[in-house]
Amino acid sequence: MPNREHVHVDRAEQLARSAAVVDRSDEQQALFFEGPEGIGKTSLLREIYRRHAATGVYYVDLERVVEKDDVLRDLARQARRQDVPLPGYQAVRSQLAQSATVNVHDMRARNSTIQMVVNTSRDHRIQLEAKTDALLDTLAGDARSPVVCLDGFEHCEAPMRGWLGTELLPELLSRRGTSVFVAGRHVPSLAYPHVTAVRTLALPPFGVDAVEEWITTLGFDSLKGQAAKIHRSHDGVPGLIREFLDLHIEPLGTG
Repeated sequence: MPNREHVHVDRAEQLARSAAVVDRSDEQQALFFEGPEGIGKTSLLREIYRRHAATGVYYVDLERVVEKDDVLRDLARQARRQDVPLPGYQAVRSQLAQSATVNVHDMRARNSTIQMVVNTSRDHRIQLEAKTDALLDTLAGDARSPVVCLDGFEHCEAPMRGWLGTELLPELLSRRGTSVFVAGRHVPSLAYPHVTAVRTLALPPFGVDAVEEWITTLGFDSLKGQAAKIHRSHDGVPGLIREFLDLHIEPLGTG
């Protein structure tokens, strides 16, 4: 029997569109997936992540991060696991960490970039911008053309939501070799011109055919022919159907 954690059904249209974005055959650079709880946003984003793993793919669960810098650290950790060197990002972080003890007068003979970073190190926003630029420049320079997946946008507090919508996402979209996918009950509203690079897709409930496919994929012979009933009982909501199927025990002698 298939591993239930890795079974993915339906969403053929959304997966085809995501592949077109990654392959650069779609005019959009980013897809935002919107829908209520249980509609399958996380499952879809994880399937996109799984399918494009060889491309240089990054997945951030926004429910698990608190600070803006946590997002950058998470992306950096994943980059290192993919053997993507981050000398620029690491240099900026090191410069900022040391800036409190640096004598600015001693910096005058050094290059202007380091002096700029040190002289503005007490401004948190400029620090964050410096780290973001250094990290995203490196990710975008990866020959594999990175795919960035941001899940659970609705879990972000107001400061994080604002930064994602006005800073991080526009910065990602300004690097044309990068594909971006965001999922949430509500998704960011971007300003012009970055909004033109995004298509927002509302995820609908599953149809009866998807439920039947799910039953067949799991090998639940005793449930064959009951797809319409299961669909009706759970309003086609994937999360509710999954709960039902996770509790199902196939009778001995079947499957």
